[in-house]
Amino acid sequence: MIRFLKYIIAVLTVTMTVGCSVAESKTTTNISGVVDFGDPNAKQFANRLKSLASNKNSDQVVNITQFGDSHTAADFFTGEFRTLMQQKYGNAGIGWITPTAIKGQNHTAVSWKSSNWNILSSRTLSDLDFPMGGFIAKPSRTPAIIEIVPNALRNKDWQIKLTFKTLKDSPKSLGLYDNNNRKINFNYIPKNNVWQTISVVSQMPLVIKSQSDIELGGIWLTRYNKSGVIVSAIATNGAKQTIWQKWSPNWFRELASSQSDLVILEYGTNESFDETLDANVYRKNLVSNIRQIRKTLPKAAILLISPPDTMANEKEAPKSFSRIKNIQRQVAKTERTLFWDWQQAMGGNFAIKQWKQRGLARADLVHQTLQGYKESARIFYTDLNEFVRKK
Repeated sequence: MIRFLKYIIAVLTVTMTVGCSVAESKTTTNISGVVDFGDPNAKQFANRLKSLASNKNSDQVVNITQFGDSHTAADFFTGEFRTLMQQKYGNAGIGWITPTAIKGQNHTAVSWKSSNWNILSSRTLSDLDFPMGGFIAKPSRTPAIIEIVPNALRNKDWQIKLTFKTLKDSPKSLGLYDNNNRKINFNYIPKNNVWQTISVVSQMPLVIKSQSDIELGGIWLTRYNKSGVIVSAIATNGAKQTIWQKWSPNWFRELASSQSDLVILEYGTNESFDETLDANVYRKNLVSNIRQIRKTLPKAAILLISPPDTMANEKEAPKSFSRIKNIQRQVAKTERTLFWDWQQAMGGNFAIKQWKQRGLARADLVHQTLQGYKESARIFYTDLNEFVRKK
C-alpha cells in the first residue's frame, strides 16, 4: 500500500511538473513587452535614459540606431518613435540620413532638393564599395547640388558629419554652404577611393556642391551641444539582413563612430517569404552580425524586433514566418539581447486583418499605413519605457 501511494505521488509530481513546464513555455512564447534575455548593457542603457530624463540640460546624448527593411525605410515607425522619445528625453537631432532622397523611401525629419546626382543601391548592386547604409550618391554631371532641409530648427547650429570618397586628387572636389550661402571651411587630406568623414558645425539648410568626381555616403545630423535622444533609421526597401554583406568591410567603423547606446535590428519580413530559406544559414548570419555589433560597440545594448504580423494571403502567413521569428527569439536568448515581439504587440496571429479593417494596415497584409506604423511605434515606445522603468 505504501509503495502504491509513493507511485501515485511520483506520477502526480511528474504530471504537475510537465504541466507547469508547458504553461511556462506558453507564457514565454506569448510574452509581451521588451524582453531582456540578459543583455550585458541593458541596465546601462536604461540608466542613461533615466539620467537624461532627470536632467535634460546636461550634455548627455543617447543614440538609438535602427537597421531594417521597408518598415524602417518609410520612417513612419522610427519617425513617431523619435518624436515620442525626444518629447520625453530631449531633442538631440535627427541622426543618420541618406545622402539624397531615395525613391520609394521617406524621412519624416528632413527633405532633399538635388540636381545631377545618381543613386546607387546595395539592394540591386553587389560589386561596389558601399558605405554604411548601402547607398552612394554620385554626380551625373557638374555642377551636382544637394540641399538638405530639416523640417524644424532650420536656423540652429547643427553638427554635420559627412561620409564621402574622392575619386581624384582634388582638394576642391567638395563644397559645403550654410543657410546664408556662405562657404563652410573644413580641412581634409584627399585619399583616392577611401571613404572619409568630415565634421563641421553650421546652421541648416545645408548645400553640398560637387565639381568633380566624388561619391557621397550617409550624413549624420545632430544638434550642436544639445542633450537628448537621437533615433537613426538606416534601412532599404526589400532588404534582408544579408544586405550587410554587400557593404564595405570597413562600414563598422562608421557604426563605431555613432557611439550608439542601443542598436535595433528590424529584419525578417522579406526572409519570411523565402520558401527555400536555409534556417541554419539564417541563424548563423544573425549571430555573426550580433557579435560584430558587440565587437564594434562593446557598450551598446542590442534589441531584435520580430517581423510584424504578416500574411501571404487572406488565409495564411508566409511560409517561413514562424521559423524566422522562432530563430530570432532563440538567438536573442543565446546571444543575450533584448527582444520585442512586434506580431504579439499587434495582437498575435492574423492581427493584420483586424488592423486592415481599422485602417492601420495596407491591402497587401504586409505593410502598415501611416497611422498603423504610428500605432506600432506608440506600443513600442510604451513597452521600452516600461522596460527602462523596471531596470
